[in-house]
Amino acid sequence: MDDRIKQVIQQAPQAVHTNGSLKLVIFDCDGVLVESEHIVAEIMGKEARQYGWNITDKQAREEFTGVQMVDIGKKIAKHAKRNLPDNWAEEAHKKVVEGMFGNVEKIPGVESILQTLHDLKIPYRVGSNSSQEEMKTKFEKTGLMKWFPKDRIHSAYEVRNSKPFPDLYLYAAEEEGVNPDECLVIEDSDTGLKAAYDAGMACMLLRDLNKAAPNYKGVIRVDSLQKAIDIIKEIVQSQHNREH
Repeated sequence: MDDRIKQVIQQAPQAVHTNGSLKLVIFDCDGVLVESEHIVAEIMGKEARQYGWNITDKQAREEFTGVQMVDIGKKIAKHAKRNLPDNWAEEAHKKVVEGMFGNVEKIPGVESILQTLHDLKIPYRVGSNSSQEEMKTKFEKTGLMKWFPKDRIHSAYEVRNSKPFPDLYLYAAEEEGVNPDECLVIEDSDTGLKAAYDAGMACMLLRDLNKAAPNYKGVIRVDSLQKAIDIIKEIVQSQHNREH
């Protein structure tokens, strides 16, 4: 582990410290486990343009990544030239689920990190603003369903507030029976990063290192899941050595 990462870890919550205890890893879904954000952006871009918001697919991805469908509808409504129907969110959700049967792919290294956590005996869960139906479709399409029992997949639809609020991650920790400062969240979006940070959890941001990110203390930057694996192994080994 290089010195830069070591310095960041010193500013992070206890879960990743040598004298801490990592008891749960929580994954965001889109952009961390599967790549489907381009599908959502394309569909939501079309929806926005249909109602008069002249937005590109690239802009749609920036606006809607990690955002719950109801909140996407609110964003579109602000720019729309005509009213969205009352059942817009429900119908848009159906279109997204149907779109998931298209080009959904696994993020490189995803099965390796899941196998690593299994071997290290570290439990993991999923916490996403996507619906259970969307995640089920994504995991079935990519062959990842075998890794995720249904009771370990959590949707923001199950809690009061979606990301960027911390409710979803706190709920996942509660379901596991661990404290927030014993959890590590792996995220790719600013929205999810804020949720993890406000939950008091250690956070690993999966993003190109040349791309900007919020300036939260203690966020571990990685540009691949393989890098995440290497760091988690070192964290667990250091904690194991201290215990013995």
